Amino acid sequence: MSSFEPPIPSTPSDDLLQSWGYDLREEYCQIAQGAALHPGAHVLEVASGTGRMTALLTRLGCSVTTGDVTQEKAEQLWQRVTPAYAHQVRLMLFDLRGLPFKTGSVGTVVCLNTLHELAEPRRSLEELLRVHDRSGTLVIGDFNETGFETMQKLHQAIYGNDHPLGSMKISEVEPILRRHYVDVKVVLTPLNISFIASGKASETSAINNC
Repeated sequence: MSSFEPPIPSTPSDDLLQSWGYDLREEYCQIAQGAALHPGAHVLEVASGTGRMTALLTRLGCSVTTGDVTQEKAEQLWQRVTPAYAHQVRLMLFDLRGLPFKTGSVGTVVCLNTLHELAEPRRSLEELLRVHDRSGTLVIGDFNETGFETMQKLHQAIYGNDHPLGSMKISEVEPILRRHYVDVKVVLTPLNISFIASGKASETSAINNC
């Protein structure tokens, strides 16, 4: 795991994954570095969940607006963030199917390991594209086959239930991004496939290229 001071607290899930040779926090760090997220950048992160990515973004010096459809995991999020970095986080309630942001108003958007949790992933992806500013970077990723197998094993061990697979594979996202962005970089990590998209086309160009 990349070194931060103070460190990002680990959870039972993090510890179990590490015992199997995986580290999602390190993977998130690789993805964020691939996107060249810099100190002082403002990031919209969806969805917040237990705050694994939120905490990492604060350590990278970003200010973060993050949200989810409920705040049932907010306590876990703040434990990961820690009081020292809490001032860099704005936590909201929102639904990805209808984000409360103006069209083209968000420069940097990060969405990792979220698509498989969504009832309407395509509609949610459309919302991410809608709010994203043409000059910014969109980072989106989800588990690969090994990732889903590993998370299923983890959920059975810790929660006694199944991990959702979702109705939209991350591989289906790539052609959509390539229709809307000039540059789409693929980042492969042990448990994830992620895309870093930049150079968003105008709405007219995007429609013409579909």
